[in-house]
Parts: sequence; structure tokens; C-alpha cells
Amino acid sequence: MDQRQLTGVVLLVLALQILPISDTIAKYMSLTLPVIQVIWARFFFHCLATGAYISVRHGPGSLLPVLSWRHAARSAALFLAVALFYVAIHFMPLTTALTLWFVAPFLLTILAMVFFKERVSQVQWAAIAAGFLGIVLAIRPSATSWEWTYLVGLLAGVGYAVFLLLTRIVENRIPPLVSVYQTGLVGCIASSAIVAAVWKQPVWLEWFLLAAIGIVAAVAHLLIIKAFERADASTLAPFTYAEVVGAALLGFIVFGDAPDLLACAGLAIIILSAVAVVAYDRPTAPAAAASDA
Repeated sequence: MDQRQLTGVVLLVLALQILPISDTIAKYMSLTLPVIQVIWARFFFHCLATGAYISVRHGPGSLLPVLSWRHAARSAALFLAVALFYVAIHFMPLTTALTLWFVAPFLLTILAMVFFKERVSQVQWAAIAAGFLGIVLAIRPSATSWEWTYLVGLLAGVGYAVFLLLTRIVENRIPPLVSVYQTGLVGCIASSAIVAAVWKQPVWLEWFLLAAIGIVAAVAHLLIIKAFERADASTLAPFTYAEVVGAALLGFIVFGDAPDLLACAGLAIIILSAVAVVAYDRPTAPAAAASDA
């Protein structure tokens, strides 16, 4: 793994320690506000914060939507994934929802192999499988407690895998922060169109927390975009498990969910699977394959 790809890994891990902060606030706010309103806040303040910044730095013209099916599809995929994930965490613990969310690395690796012609080594497949087993060991979802919300969580993971794939093929002709703004547009417009039907007036502290959901998420997704500019999707895939570390810590601090010994063992497996990918130096996929995709 060269320096550029290693930088991509570091950026992704950093982003995935920031993103659970937004998710934790969203779950907390959904206890007192409608879930749709929380989803609206995620995308409205995402666009408000990034839009204000890029309009100053790059001019008001940067606020206009990019007329590209790739940008629109990526934005729609993120909206679908986040909306379904927020519904899931409203009904189940955050770490349980993340267990279902982590179908994304499997799907992403397969899609990257198909569309980008990336070479996925046996070591990487083993690391991905070990990471997923570590998640299952840490969370231990019960088959006897299967509910419709489990399907919602799985579909959220599918949407996120599509978002990550489209992040790789979207045009890089605009600055990264403008791309982050564009990514939230579909969610902002769609949720704004329906939130009035369930609106509940927040108090000032709730307004602050609602704004934090979108702003924190925007920072995390900027780092994700920068990570995928530097590293292959198949290289980054095992490190998407890093999000569960921050989620587990926040779950303990905010909701009192303390991990037991088996959970700690699962987290250790997750970390070791990521280290295995870093230690294994494989040839990178031809750049032309990614460019053609």
C-alpha cells in the first residue's frame, strides 16, 4: 500500500469516528421529534452549512445543482441510505443498526470488482469476512427477534454501498466541498417537501442539536470523498468497520450500552482485519480500469 492509499485509509477512519456523533444525536432527537423531521435536519443543515461556505469561497454559482445523472444518483442513494438508517436507529440500538449497515463493504467490494475491474486478493476477502464476523460477535443480533426494522437496516446498507460506488465514478471537476453540498441536495429538497406534514416546533436546544446533525455529517462525508480520491474501493472496504468503534463508545456514554467481553473480542477482530489489509502489499488495479468506469 503506497502513501496515497494509506492517506485515504486514514481519512476514512477519521470520518467514521466523526459520523457516529451525528448518528447518536439523530437517535437522541428522534425520541422527542418525528423521524422525518430529524431526517430533514440532517440534509437541510448539511446543505445550509456547506452552501454558505462555498458561496463565499467559490461564488454563488456553485450553489446551482450539477446537471449530471451521476451526481443526482449519488445524492439520491445517500438520502435513501440515511433515511432508512434513521428509521432503523429509532427502533433499535445504534450498534444493532450498524451490524445491518455493514452489508455495504461486501456489496462495495463486489461492485468495485465488476465495474472498476479492481483485483480483490484472498487476503482482502478474508479480512472483510473476518471484520463482518467481528461485528456479529460484538453485536450478536438474535434471529428470534427478527422484525421489519431489520430489513430497513439491510436496505440502508445497500443504499450506502451504492453511494460509495457512485462516489468513485462521479466527475472530479468541482471542489470537494462543493461536491459535499451537491450530495445533500436531493435529500434536502425531498425531505423539505414532506416535513411540514409532521412538523413539531423545536426549542432552542433542539434547534442546536438538529443543526449539529447536518454539520457534523457534512464534515464526515467531505473526508469520505477525499479518502476515495486517494484509495481503491476494495482497499477501503474493510475499514468501513471502524465506525462501530465510535458508535460503541457513544452508545455507552449516551445510552448506557456497555460492551461485554464478547463485544470487546469482536472489536479486536475488526481492528486486526483492518491491520491485515494495511500489512498486505498488493499491486494496485490498473488506473485505466477506474477511469473507464
